[in-house]
Amino acid sequence: MAASNTDTQVGSLGITDPEDPFFVHSCNSSSFKYKYPQAKPTPDGEDDTVWNRIYTAADSRMYNKHHKSANESRKYRDSGETRTLALRMLVENKEKHYRAVAAALAGGHAYMPKAVQKAKSPAVRTEPIGIKKERSEEYYDMGPGSVPMSISEKIKSEGRKRKAPSDTPSSQQGTPAPTTTQKLSSPAPKSGSPAPTKMDKPPIPKKKGTAAPVKKPAPKRPRSEAEKAEKSATPSSSVRQSPVGSPESNDGGEYCLCRGPDDHRMMVFCDGGCEDWYHCSCVNVDEDDAKELLDRYICPKCTTNDLKTTWKRICRYINCDNGCRKGARVNQNSKYCSEEHLNMFFEWCYTKLRGDDVPSMGGALNRQEVADLLTSISTVEELHDLGKKPRLTVEEGAEAEGPIGLRYILPEDKLLIEEIQQKKRVLEAQIEGYKNQKKLLKMINERAKVASQHPSLDVKAICGYDDRLAMNEAEFNAWRESEEGQKAFETEVLGPRTEDTKGIGAHILYPGQAVPGITKVADALDNICLKPPKKCKHQNWREIHNQDFIAMQLILTEQLNRLTENEREIIDDAETREATKDYYADNITIQLF
Repeated sequence: MAASNTDTQVGSLGITDPEDPFFVHSCNSSSFKYKYPQAKPTPDGEDDTVWNRIYTAADSRMYNKHHKSANESRKYRDSGETRTLALRMLVENKEKHYRAVAAALAGGHAYMPKAVQKAKSPAVRTEPIGIKKERSEEYYDMGPGSVPMSISEKIKSEGRKRKAPSDTPSSQQGTPAPTTTQKLSSPAPKSGSPAPTKMDKPPIPKKKGTAAPVKKPAPKRPRSEAEKAEKSATPSSSVRQSPVGSPESNDGGEYCLCRGPDDHRMMVFCDGGCEDWYHCSCVNVDEDDAKELLDRYICPKCTTNDLKTTWKRICRYINCDNGCRKGARVNQNSKYCSEEHLNMFFEWCYTKLRGDDVPSMGGALNRQEVADLLTSISTVEELHDLGKKPRLTVEEGAEAEGPIGLRYILPEDKLLIEEIQQKKRVLEAQIEGYKNQKKLLKMINERAKVASQHPSLDVKAICGYDDRLAMNEAEFNAWRESEEGQKAFETEVLGPRTEDTKGIGAHILYPGQAVPGITKVADALDNICLKPPKKCKHQNWREIHNQDFIAMQLILTEQLNRLTENEREIIDDAETREATKDYYADNITIQLF
């Protein structure tokens, strides 16, 4: 690309000072390498290095302006727009520079370019940039000809300096006690200051073979028969809480899932066979519940379907406002932990009843109605039967003839039941049909696998679809009753279509449609789609038909269950009507209009 008139005008300043940033050291030198080939040639009267830098800055502007797209910036370099922008930037930079020179001269001092101000002396450049080296004291103490030691040699000879010990005691358990040197260097305690913690004291060395200061009986000691009998009488004995003492008073054993010592937390004993003690906090057992409600604890390792943790029956007052988490007096046939909570429970129930005298009329009972009910019953069984449907007394052997309510159904109920049973038979036949179609799908899939290995095929894989899957319910039932269908379901092996069944589910041609030609193939390949799976229209036919059969069975089974429930409700209503006929015997219906 030849230089334009704009290039000549830009480079016509005639700069002769070598210190000027725009002084021309070389222009269009053959040895100079541009960052972008489109920057050639350098405008007349301009330095190659300055022009290459300004052209690169102009290209960066184009790159950022057009969403940082390298393709866009390359397009503007080829079209010359980047060069035009670079020429404009060169003029602006020169004007800015010479304005700064004029301002410096007007102020009475020489202009110093930024590049000169930031220049570093040759002595500083001898050191690697970014690394500050200082001379150590040993450097000046060394004699002539001696070699300074490396850092690793100094560490070996003098030892690495350690951090000063902190005055704040550590809160973690198991932290070693401070060394003797640290204790000597610490200041003496002031008067009135709190006593040092037990961690500041050096551990007392124990003689080999001597017992600990506080020795507890090992929990794993085998229990005698008397102890087992005592435990069975008082189940709460499997809960233990050691007295609170110093941390050095634990027995040093390993218990629980955490394999920690007896550290004075509450523990429960496993009755599952491992005979180990477990911290309540480790096995997620509340300590208060362990004291009051735990009957027998079985650890996670010993828990089975037949052996599980058992709890005492909780006081019934737990359902009230304040609640109570104590065991009920089951030995006294009581659901409450005390007589006080028995009375408080019924007082709480009394506050939940309606206080007015308006009859319930099928709604919530008032206090007087509840009192009348409680005075009318004499046994617990009668109390439990309140609110239930009245039932007829079932004679021995009557259930063999069916529900007792069938004897008392009305004529219209009998017609409804017969209609429901007819619908149920249709649904059961449809469900059975979809089950048979699913069996047919399995046989077609097996036949397709065998056909794919036939030597006459020239493709690696075939579709394998069989048009017998396209039959509707009536067509499938007709094919199922044919000799071909009966043989297939007896042997669970599907064969080719026979002459008797080719018309079942066959495609009906519309008027004027050409009859497709019949290609003679082996029996193993008859009525099978032999196209490659990717070029066939029967995509995913196995998954589609299988999901269809499963979904239809679920829908029909739901309808069948709904009809069965309707039939049961009709029979139950007939029984309830017969059981309550004496209750309504005195009712009189008066026709008012």
